Amino acid sequence: MNSGTLNSQVSIPLQEDVLHKLFGLTSLREKQAESIALTMSGKHTLNLLPTGYGKSLCYQLPSQMLPGLTLVISPLIALMEDQISGLRRRGINNATFINSTIDAEEIDDRIEGMLSGRYKLVYIAPERLDSPRFISLLQRLDVALLVIDEAHCISQWGHDFRPHYRHLKNLLPLVPRAVVMALTATATNKVQSDIISNLGLDMTVVKGDFNRPNLVLEVEKCDNPDDKDRHLIARLKQTLELDHGTSINFNKTEPGSAIIYAATRKEAEALSRRITAAGIKAAYYHAGMPLPMRKAMQKRFEEDQVKVIVCTNAFGMGVDKASIRRVIHYNMPSTLENYYQEAGRAGRDGNHAVCTLLYQSKDIYTQRWLTNNKYPTDKQVFEVYDFLKANKNTSHSRETILANVEIKDSPLISTLDLFNQLSMIAMDQGRVKLIKEISWLDTDILKRRKELDSDRLEKMIAYALSRTCLRRNILGYFGQTLNGDCTGCDICSPARGNKTSGARAEKPFTLGKNAFGALGKAVERKSFVDTSPKGINRGENLHAAIMALVGELKGQVGRTTIAAILSGSKSKKITEKGFDKLKLYGACSHRRQETILETIDEMIEEGHLRVIPGLYPKITLG
Repeated sequence: MNSGTLNSQVSIPLQEDVLHKLFGLTSLREKQAESIALTMSGKHTLNLLPTGYGKSLCYQLPSQMLPGLTLVISPLIALMEDQISGLRRRGINNATFINSTIDAEEIDDRIEGMLSGRYKLVYIAPERLDSPRFISLLQRLDVALLVIDEAHCISQWGHDFRPHYRHLKNLLPLVPRAVVMALTATATNKVQSDIISNLGLDMTVVKGDFNRPNLVLEVEKCDNPDDKDRHLIARLKQTLELDHGTSINFNKTEPGSAIIYAATRKEAEALSRRITAAGIKAAYYHAGMPLPMRKAMQKRFEEDQVKVIVCTNAFGMGVDKASIRRVIHYNMPSTLENYYQEAGRAGRDGNHAVCTLLYQSKDIYTQRWLTNNKYPTDKQVFEVYDFLKANKNTSHSRETILANVEIKDSPLISTLDLFNQLSMIAMDQGRVKLIKEISWLDTDILKRRKELDSDRLEKMIAYALSRTCLRRNILGYFGQTLNGDCTGCDICSPARGNKTSGARAEKPFTLGKNAFGALGKAVERKSFVDTSPKGINRGENLHAAIMALVGELKGQVGRTTIAAILSGSKSKKITEKGFDKLKLYGACSHRRQETILETIDEMIEEGHLRVIPGLYPKITLG
């Protein structure tokens, strides 16, 4: 597929006219203008723009000027619906979507509209890419612009990999005239490279600044659920200006609104009830609600009928409300990508807003458990394959497979994702059929993916436990550096977040010489006398072992490596770097790595250890 097919067909005056008449805007942001100019000149682009920057305008504006159809691949049904509703409010009626929420007759009507030119902009779910009917349709359409939203889903190293997205490159020859625009708000350098490599296109990268200076970042460690609720209510009162004793100043005269993200649908509903019982009117929103109810809840929030909404991550992608003053994560997400994308819903009007992460130790353990149980064993992978092979002439629902194979739903989804990536199965309307038998199955792909998920989780945990600038921590993860001073986090300027209990001050070091047991000598924080396995009695004093090893390695490695060394891991990462030759290697071999990690986290919280932020956070003495 070659770029340059459009040859700047649309003039700047026409673009400005469409921008003003249809979208009510007089100008574009710098990176929006750059992206649109490249698209209109026929260049393929990968757009890395932060949440709240206005990524959708980068393709919605061209869709109204280009000859032919703009096709948007989007993984989120709620986002499609929100985008179409927003366009219709602006009087743009030549846009629609096709997904599983509409019946066959309506799908036929919308397809006819695509072919006749009635629609200029169509959102479609990635699952349709595997449909023979859609592939046939694609060849009959005049696609001028192919948009890949949430493009990080292409990368198997991304935080939300979807095999259907991996197949996109096979469709590009079917739309040879189309310019390709990929968009994401969350992609590390490695993921960016994988997206471009997979698509096989010469793409210009349009990269915005991930720093949002108007956002104040804060983290609050909570002792228990009641403590978490107390912090939550206090912050909501600040945001809604119900607590007139606070000194909060958001450069606004009117009260603000707040989004609270909860981990599950059940938690979202229960939390909204507790908030309402505390005297603050709150609604809830999640993907399990009927569509009319979801739309009604969203409308109430956008029109300020209710100022607090508790939701899962199904909410927020298409919310047309720029004046959100606070986003609170009631549960810790599994990745910094998810966290920063959701936190970025705040302050889209450019005024000050606060992004709060509430967490307790239980959140860390829960996320680790979920990660460990998301992936199947090799035995389970082969058993699923054997079942599909034995019944290869039939398509099966997930429920049928679960009833016949000893496997839970999450690892089954991971298994089917692998089979889909390897083009072994066909998936249609939630049913699975084996279409290709193989003699050898590479399960190492799943192992690598699990390692990456674990690594991303550890970076999220490092952010929560950090005692250094939160802004630099996040920007460093996305490969950017902060030029100048931090404009607001509860480490650098605690008053900006209006924390209810003060900043995370350094706690005094409390481990005395007796705490190190068989070390047998007084040990100071930064000078260890005895680092031998005998000195810690083969790990009976886990704190002493951790302190000794961290002191010896002097900030060279992260938490997971410390735990792996002490537990005696024989992984390639440990042996290749010679860590198995250290005196403390295997000193706590009778301990589970998860136990060692939990102890490391406790020691970070207590100030005995410190996280050095960056793309690969390291651990040093506190």
